[in-house]
Amino acid sequence: MYDKTQIDNYNIPFVASEFGIKTITGIAINKSPDDVRKHLTKHPHFVDGFICAICIQGEAKLRINFQEQELKPGTIMIILPDTMLEPLDISDDLHIDTLFFSYELMSDEPLINEFDIFQKIRSFPCIKPKEADIEIFKDYHSFISKLFFRDNDPDKYKKLRYLILALVNEIKSVYTSDQLSSKAYQKSESLADRFLKLLFIHHKQEHSVNFYADKVCLTPRYFTTEIRKSTGKPALTWINEVVTAHAKSLLITQKRTVTEIAEELNFTDASMFCRFFKRHTGLTPSEYRQTIR
Repeated sequence: MYDKTQIDNYNIPFVASEFGIKTITGIAINKSPDDVRKHLTKHPHFVDGFICAICIQGEAKLRINFQEQELKPGTIMIILPDTMLEPLDISDDLHIDTLFFSYELMSDEPLINEFDIFQKIRSFPCIKPKEADIEIFKDYHSFISKLFFRDNDPDKYKKLRYLILALVNEIKSVYTSDQLSSKAYQKSESLADRFLKLLFIHHKQEHSVNFYADKVCLTPRYFTTEIRKSTGKPALTWINEVVTAHAKSLLITQKRTVTEIAEELNFTDASMFCRFFKRHTGLTPSEYRQTIR
């Protein structure tokens, strides 16, 4: 979907080095209630790993792979590898208990590669299951957290791995339960869904409505009208927002020059990229970088 050699993602080593969050061989977990709010909710970023999170307090609106989602107390959020996450509105009292682990931690487990479950999670990354299921998720996080921060346990990693595998099985149970077969969690692939998937794959290279309209065999005019009807925004607005979000992510996590980032996002030169970025953010790329230091 994107070239991993050219973009630093929010992976376990990055979280450890940039934010000082403790990690254990491919596993990270929040220690204080506001760890996630302080460190991981300010800018768009790609996630290179799995996130299992429970909203305990506060509210948040965010885009997950360009689709708006809402977090409220009792919401469970599951993020898969290669996901783009863009915070939109975060309350000051947000508390999300979060477990972040690498794909490599579970790569040899058949469960972690079940395509049908992945597809359902990608469609519905934020769900509000039954109260009993929420309590089980809280218990898992609490137990994993206590073990994670316990000292002098030579078998800690092995125990954590087994507990995380059990949690992943619980996630599978929720996503295959009757409650996710209800109408609220049913949808056929709409034109907007197809567009957003194409946009996720091609946005670095393709910035024109014509390209995406051609991919779904529609005229650009009809295509953008239908996208506006179903999403509330025309196709070009979506394209610009996604390219801007990716540019912000690169400016945050990369040491490369603005010229190199312009090339990454297929602008003809740095000047054109700077004009585009300022038009959509009110800041030049350099000014934006200064705001996050």
